[in-house]
Amino acid sequence: MSDEDSSVLATIKDAVGLVPEPVQNTFFKALSRLLGGAMSIPAAKFKQFTQGIDDTTTARSTLSLALAKAASDKVINDPLVVQAAVEVLLPDAIQKLTNRARVAEQAAEYLTQIDATSASNEQGSAPDVDWMNSFIRFAEDASSERLQDLFGRILAGEAARPGAFGLATLRAVSELDQSIANDFLYAWSQSVGDAIDYSTEWQRGEGFMRWKRLSEAGLLAIQDSVQYLPPYREFGQKYSLWSPMQVGPTYITVYFEKGCSAQWHQIDFTRIGRELGALLDKPDYAKNMRQAALRLPVPGILRIDLNTASTPSEVIWQEHN
Repeated sequence: MSDEDSSVLATIKDAVGLVPEPVQNTFFKALSRLLGGAMSIPAAKFKQFTQGIDDTTTARSTLSLALAKAASDKVINDPLVVQAAVEVLLPDAIQKLTNRARVAEQAAEYLTQIDATSASNEQGSAPDVDWMNSFIRFAEDASSERLQDLFGRILAGEAARPGAFGLATLRAVSELDQSIANDFLYAWSQSVGDAIDYSTEWQRGEGFMRWKRLSEAGLLAIQDSVQYLPPYREFGQKYSLWSPMQVGPTYITVYFEKGCSAQWHQIDFTRIGRELGALLDKPDYAKNMRQAALRLPVPGILRIDLNTASTPSEVIWQEHN
């Protein structure tokens, strides 16, 4: 089958052929809602839609060609003129289809990158109707590459793990400006799982202001929380164990004596923050936990270990008598 004859559906099926079948089924049901009749358009023709904004050879009229020739330098250097040209040259329906198509392309790409062992979709059922209706509205308004990329990641993640992203997260992503996005990227880089260490950085100055901006955006909790030691259970050498931080195989083990009053202060990510973080690359959990754990020692703590899947337990702090 040639590229000219193959449909969008057939092309995407080829791209995600190794994805588990239930995940594929959910994904294609979502795409049928997202793209509608465009799924049967020949892929080569459909590609013209997705390139419509950038491809100057598809100018719709002699007037648009004249405009492009006479004012090309100004258009290139003036984003407002670019936006005006897009609105004039592309009918609203085509613009929305273009945005949805680009989201679909990103989703298909990310779907192939999802670890099959992390997928929890065993039914292959269609996404929730209300969720999908909201997603379509946000996707068709996603005119920037950044938003198209994020919504593509969301659709792929939802196909693999139904219910992974709430409606509030869709709304938050659609409203995410670059400044808040940068703040969140920084906060997520310091994650130790569902929280960040409440270090002095977050208690004053720019760090404190960043925290407040992120809490107003609904991504971080509005106040810090505390983890206390668990009940003392002696392990034969007059110590007990505490693991305040853990992500998968990476975790901290604290050895403490009876009567110790250690505690860990943290700033929790909200549900929206955790779901948004799931779209990003994993931070260096081991590095972040190491830094946070080194702020834990108080009288009564005997030793702190860092545990990872790739290396033996590492003693990162020990009391010296």
